[in-house]
Amino acid sequence: MPTASGKLLRSASAIVGSTESGQHLLEISGYSVVKDAVATGSCVQSRHFHVGGHDWYILYYPNGFNSVVSDCISIYLAYGGNPSYQGYYYYHSGPAVRAELTLSLLDQAGEPAASYTYRHGVQAFHGHGSQQGSPRFVQKAVLERSEYLRDNRFTVRCDVTVVKNPEAKDVVAGGRVTPPPPSDLAQHLGGLLATGVAADVAFEVDGRAFMAHRNVLAVRSPVFHAELFAAADEDHAAAGAGAGAGVTVRIIDDMEAQDFEALLHFVYTDSLPEKMEGGDMAAMLPDLVAAARRYKMERLRLVCEDKLCEHVNVRTVAAMLAFAGEHHCHELEKKCLQLLDDPANLRKIVETDGLEHLTRSYPLVLRDLIAKFATKP
Repeated sequence: MPTASGKLLRSASAIVGSTESGQHLLEISGYSVVKDAVATGSCVQSRHFHVGGHDWYILYYPNGFNSVVSDCISIYLAYGGNPSYQGYYYYHSGPAVRAELTLSLLDQAGEPAASYTYRHGVQAFHGHGSQQGSPRFVQKAVLERSEYLRDNRFTVRCDVTVVKNPEAKDVVAGGRVTPPPPSDLAQHLGGLLATGVAADVAFEVDGRAFMAHRNVLAVRSPVFHAELFAAADEDHAAAGAGAGAGVTVRIIDDMEAQDFEALLHFVYTDSLPEKMEGGDMAAMLPDLVAAARRYKMERLRLVCEDKLCEHVNVRTVAAMLAFAGEHHCHELEKKCLQLLDDPANLRKIVETDGLEHLTRSYPLVLRDLIAKFATKP
């Protein structure tokens, strides 16, 4: 509802549910001694452990929870209370705590034995000492004949997942409680390229071999799509209708290996390789622009053009301007002409390269300069 000033006060909150998991190992050492010392219906407690803001402990009944299961070992998880409760409520009351538990007999490798793993859904624990578990965890006679008991000892594992009480939290109106993590798609696809798992096309470039995936290349470049699927159809027809498609081999003879490697990196990750720094980047970018035009990857061309603009200076401007005109890089051309707006920069270029060299090597640059100055007021 609007305030007297007409402004709408907005707020938001969220009810957030969560869980917390923990694990406790209980080793029974001196199994036969403990069995003889503890009567049916009596137990031995483990040390307390802490999960989900609550204390817990395990109850070990070496001769069964009661006379009905006296031939078995019984294992229970017991609630030890919440340390934040005080006095009477800590020991006897407080709200019910809900927790999911799994009790497992471990083999000699420390892994749960499938036949003696008991999953008890979500259980309610009402106050201190409340317990839930497995009265027929394992028959004593079976355990004593098994490999699980060695050197008169065995181990039980208890996995506990506490269902925490829902909480109300403030959030930005219209927003999320927790923003989603950043996309890791490029990381996974980059890993696919690095490992070559399930690759079905090989490229030979400047003496090096590169493994890639036909479908990934096809969705990123219409040229790759046309070339690779046409080649696949030809290979399939040559091999016979009953043969499966193998690895397609393509030879690239007009690119350097490092340029093709950077091209593939962009195909899979939508970014340039991190190792392209300084002079290496300046040298490779023009080749990547040419490759982007060849494979009709406009985003790659624009990314490279933007990077080239960072390398425009009085030493490189003539070559950059000529390159921009040849490859229709309008933003790069604009950057170069902005630098040449300053007569001092133009004078340095002429002094460095010489007018004759500019005329011979970059005739298009002079044409652009004449056109630029002819239109100036």
